[in-house]
Amino acid sequence: MFSVCLCARYQAKPKESHYMATNRILKYLKGTIDVGLWYPSEVSLNLIGYSDLDFAGCKIDRKSKSETCHLLGSSLIS
Repeated sequence: MFSVCLCARYQAKPKESHYMATNRILKYLKGTIDVGLWYPSEVSLNLIGYSDLDFAGCKIDRKSKSETCHLLGSSLIS
C-alpha cells in the first residue's frame, strides 16, 4: 500500500523510474494472487477501529502523532 501511494503522488508527471516501480508492484501482485485473508462463515464480520492520538506530545518539536488499527472480524486488516 505504501508503494502504491508513493507512486500515486507522481501521476501528473511520471518519470521512467515511476513506471519501473509500478511494474514491480504489478509483478508482485501477480505473484501473490492466491494470498488473501480467510474468514470462516460462522464468524461475524464486524468492523472495529481503534485509534491513538498524542496531540503535540513531543516536548522538543511539539509534533503530534496518531496511530490506528482496524479489525474485520478477528483479523487485523489495517
